[in-house]
Amino acid sequence: MINNTKVVQFSSNCSRDFFVSQILLIEDSSNTSALRPVVGISNNLPHPVQVRLHYIDENEPTIIAEQFCPAKLSSRSQQNQKVDVALDLLDSLKPRRSEAMVVASALYGCKKRFIQGIQSRNFSFTLQIRPSTKVRLGSEHPHYNSSKEIVVASSLLDSDIEWQEEPIIEYSTGQVVNYSVAELPNVLLPDNSSARLIVAYRGGVSGFGSNTIFALSSASELGLKDLVQTVGWVRWIRTILRKKERSKIAALETKSSSCSQNTKDKYAGLIIRSNITLACKQDINLTFTKEQSPSRRASLQKTLGDSSCGLNIVELFAGAGAMGLGFLMATKPNKHYKIGFCGEVNPVYVKTLKHNHAAFRQLSQISGVDCVPEQIEPLDLRTKEAQKFTESRCRELGDVHILIGGPPCQGFSSANRNSGNSENPNNQLVDTFFKYVEKLKPRCFLMENVQGILWTPKAGQSSTQINVVDWVIKRMHKAGYIVFPKLIDAAWYGVPQHRNRFFFFGIHKDLGYRKDDFGEWGPFPLPTHGLGQDKPYVTVRDAIQDLPTIGNGCLEHNMAYEEVRNQKLVTNPFLETMREGASVGLITDHITSRHSEYVIERYQQIPPGGNWQDIEDKLTNYSDVQRTHSNIYRRLGWDEPSITIGHYRKSMLIHPQQHRGLSLREASRLQSIPDWFRFAGSIDSINGGLVHKQQQLANAVCPLVTKAIAEFLFDL
Repeated sequence: MINNTKVVQFSSNCSRDFFVSQILLIEDSSNTSALRPVVGISNNLPHPVQVRLHYIDENEPTIIAEQFCPAKLSSRSQQNQKVDVALDLLDSLKPRRSEAMVVASALYGCKKRFIQGIQSRNFSFTLQIRPSTKVRLGSEHPHYNSSKEIVVASSLLDSDIEWQEEPIIEYSTGQVVNYSVAELPNVLLPDNSSARLIVAYRGGVSGFGSNTIFALSSASELGLKDLVQTVGWVRWIRTILRKKERSKIAALETKSSSCSQNTKDKYAGLIIRSNITLACKQDINLTFTKEQSPSRRASLQKTLGDSSCGLNIVELFAGAGAMGLGFLMATKPNKHYKIGFCGEVNPVYVKTLKHNHAAFRQLSQISGVDCVPEQIEPLDLRTKEAQKFTESRCRELGDVHILIGGPPCQGFSSANRNSGNSENPNNQLVDTFFKYVEKLKPRCFLMENVQGILWTPKAGQSSTQINVVDWVIKRMHKAGYIVFPKLIDAAWYGVPQHRNRFFFFGIHKDLGYRKDDFGEWGPFPLPTHGLGQDKPYVTVRDAIQDLPTIGNGCLEHNMAYEEVRNQKLVTNPFLETMREGASVGLITDHITSRHSEYVIERYQQIPPGGNWQDIEDKLTNYSDVQRTHSNIYRRLGWDEPSITIGHYRKSMLIHPQQHRGLSLREASRLQSIPDWFRFAGSIDSINGGLVHKQQQLANAVCPLVTKAIAEFLFDL
């Protein structure tokens, strides 16, 4: 049953000089990141898809009706349901606007029942279709055969096609972009009437890809330029909607930066570190009172581990294991951490965990202490079976001193503008993490996530009501924990990267602490590097200058390496940490993705510290270059920390000096991941699957951050 329908009436006395000035655009949320399957999570359930009808009058879009498709449908059934919903939205218009042109994406344009529905309602249309769509040629074509279907893209093999250049105004940016457009042979529709078939390449970049547009149109009187301008709204509308969402987020971040008490309360008492520039300005004002100084450790009761030499760690949503690695790297005489249990569902990530746990076991043989679990298998932590299994394994450990984890954060990330809602499956995994806190009752817990969790509303709540973090704080108070939210920049703890992340730490009341025992800074280590500290930030030069020179697309997994002399290691403790435990004379995974020549030519024109704005006129393959993040095409600078390392291949981060993208080892160094650590690329190979390795790295927590926290907690 279709529900949640909203209809807006518009005036019927509008006269227009141009037929194309009135557009009825069908658009839906089915291709947004909020509704995509969660990587590694089994049995992803369907989610309701919102279908919207936009009225575009004089290039100004307005949502005039919207409905939801039911969630509990198969993929094929939901596709058919979307068509029915779209047609219902058109029928709901009051007054009827049959003179307006219907425009829709290939999700609808490739559906015969949608075309038939549009025709039966006497609407003209221009519908995007896929290159792989099969059509029947019109009778005027020399190879006409009404019963034979051909693939649309094969029409481009006709050497007689006449191309023309047309300047198109893209209303998502207001910019004029040149398109190459052509009229292909007419095709037959389901009712045997004829329709025009057009093709367009955006920005002169040819080849079937994101720059190619194929469309069917019933409008015989319109020129090619008008048709491309009309069907372009299929792409532009999502950008316009994103801009509106981004402006809302920007307004929230700006309010947070004002540091008013009301804003601080709204975000769990934290000031948002919305970008590196603003965050550094905030750091200038950081002052540490006696209550916050390291001498405050003297008042710590050391009740976390009692007299135990080893503290048991349970790591959930472990990913590649970088968060737990920081605890394993923590050092103190007669004290260590032991990861007693790891929970992770993705088989590739589990293979990474197994490989590196085995490597760490070899590295720690001298101490005679086995600090990693013997066995790990993929485990969907949401299931009741997984909960029972985890509880059973934790009972074997005895005490769970600290429960750690980083539930997938894509749903809260500002890089995913369509997924910042609490219904996103990634966001719901945060709830799963705290269910385990309640079940396992650890003495402490530590969760890591992105800043977006601070302003994401709790499921079922509006943005003006309780957000995820405030809800968790109340929940953990009821469970008996004193909680401490914190925004931390990885550069504070010797990571050669500015990476602002949210950490949520909880201490059970049974340990005897009160909230004010820790001062304003809370139970976190004070910064050791950067502004006002004894040590400067670790720079990109400190991190990667020693690595061999390589070229674009290098895939030499094992490479000869000239070890840095001891004297240089004394002045570069970061590099000493990275090389500890690595094979002498060998560097691994110093490999790069291969980029096209035109991309390398762009790299060559970007100076250190520059980004896409230095080559804006060359980015003709971007549908909306102004929408790109400031870190796209960013060339790193030698003598400062790196920008945040996300998926560095997609962001196209550039080496400070060499004209290529970063290598996997360089990006790993910038995340503070030591050289002995390897990422699994696929189920059956440690060397293959670079894309899988890059994604694991992008999701990883910086080990040096959790190492600093872990060493502070030894005294808790």
